[in-house]
Amino acid sequence: MTPQEFRNIWTSTGDRLTPLASSRLLVLNLKPRTIDFLTQAGLPVEAAPFLSFSDNSDDKYKGIVRLTEQYDFLEEEFRKWIVIGSCSDGDPIAINVDANDQIDWLDHDNYFESSFFNSSIDAFAECLVICRNFISKVNEENGEAAFIDGNFTDNQFEIFKNDLIKADSKVFSDNSFWKEELDMYLAMRDDFRTGRSKTLH
Repeated sequence: MTPQEFRNIWTSTGDRLTPLASSRLLVLNLKPRTIDFLTQAGLPVEAAPFLSFSDNSDDKYKGIVRLTEQYDFLEEEFRKWIVIGSCSDGDPIAINVDANDQIDWLDHDNYFESSFFNSSIDAFAECLVICRNFISKVNEENGEAAFIDGNFTDNQFEIFKNDLIKADSKVFSDNSFWKEELDMYLAMRDDFRTGRSKTLH
């Protein structure tokens, strides 16, 4: 997905993107394609599933910075991660400049142990679009609060899963963000079906 495609798709529903200033990115050892994506399209303010993202702020907790700037007790080896956002529980989402700018998910409760998120910033952006579309489709077809209730069909789930794989073939590697996220969605659905079954008896 190109920066222009992401910008057009993401903003078509009224959601905003925040392009990042090149001056903030050029000092971070990012690949040119990553810089192009972040300056031409940028990142959402927030996105499903409960993610929030950096902006052009000078604040080290709001702007795009090295992980070692946010946590100055970390050793030199942690400089490879550039924080671009966080998950709902505060785990950083970061670009790994030592791994061809892949996107990692860092467990802040386990000394920032890393897990795979996406292969690149453009694959990451495409997966955000796919996730947003899945939730919208489920709510549109199954009821206004269907996704929160875990009320989605096997077919809806399989389309979502296959779309993620098309966007990034490594998306379901061991302990990856998206693998854990989809496992959680299935658990939500099991709870929904169990609860619904109890109300019918």
